[in-house]
Amino acid sequence: MQIIDLTDDELLRAIAANTDAMSDLLHQRVQLNAEISNLTDPLKRSELLTSYVGIVNNFESEYRACAAELRRRNSLQAWGEAGL
Repeated sequence: MQIIDLTDDELLRAIAANTDAMSDLLHQRVQLNAEISNLTDPLKRSELLTSYVGIVNNFESEYRACAAELRRRNSLQAWGEAGL
């Protein structure tokens, strides 16, 4: 489903869920650091870190898209209320 098709409430719930997931990822980062430091293979270290960064980037992108859509809607609504 596209962001534009979600209601404001659904967007806010998506942002909240995204924030919770990002918090969990930050806690997992501590474990990831331990795993990375125990690996001797540079390729495996790189793959692990690249995977983590990709997941973080996906959450960040979704968060920004939801927030941007809410800002866009509220901006349009403010213009409409101003009679412009």
